[in-house]
Amino acid sequence: MKSGISFASIVFFAATLLETSNAQTYMTGISSYGATSAVSNTILPYYAIKNFPVMDFGSGDLRCRTTETDISVTKTKVFQVAKAGDTITLYWDAESKTIVTKDNKPEYINGPCLVYLSPYENDAKDGWFKIYGSGKVNGKWCTDGIRERGGKLDVTIDAAIAPGKYYLRGETIGLNYSELNSWDDYTQGAQSFANCAVIEIMDGGDQVPEGESIPGIYNKDDKSLKGDFTDADDSYEVPGPEEFKPRAGGTSKSISKKKN
Repeated sequence: MKSGISFASIVFFAATLLETSNAQTYMTGISSYGATSAVSNTILPYYAIKNFPVMDFGSGDLRCRTTETDISVTKTKVFQVAKAGDTITLYWDAESKTIVTKDNKPEYINGPCLVYLSPYENDAKDGWFKIYGSGKVNGKWCTDGIRERGGKLDVTIDAAIAPGKYYLRGETIGLNYSELNSWDDYTQGAQSFANCAVIEIMDGGDQVPEGESIPGIYNKDDKSLKGDFTDADDSYEVPGPEEFKPRAGGTSKSISKKKN
């Protein structure tokens, strides 16, 4: 019988990992519109499990790798300003080894990178639409590119997106052990490392996709999340809904979801 894995159930286990593991991957800030946000403005997981991935893709923890209470605290946080049509840079702690493994020896994460937006008034629960997704390019995982650039990931805010405040969700997914799928073992299956921040988009268009709820964007058995991807090539399909594309002639009311 499948058992859900909540943050409360793994705090003790994750805390013990801190003594023996370097594992810490999280979004440390955003550079946009001539300024870089402080790490204190990023919605981070509870400190004792900052190094721990979300592996229950049906859990609300998948949103920002933190609890709804933690998300609500962001009402008082500083907003990062981003101009529609511009490229912003997400900063990740890329030097640390990040995958939780069976023998507790951390490894570098291998897998895709994804970035989502959700209108601020949705409280990060639904309305999520993907603005960036990258798997393998020229034989290298997106996570390899982040490390090679010292923790940087560039993402363009489409000029068609309506101005306003949004939750931005940056995510890397570790596929190192994705061929395994046991709910009784924390080291088996795809591992999601997601964090959120709040941005305010300026000078945008008039399109806001209907988006998706989180949880709901992934399934543990999706073909892009379960399997042995050791020899995956550039044809690997990024998981989740289709990336946002502006619609001609006005406001975008919905966005199609890719079938996995």
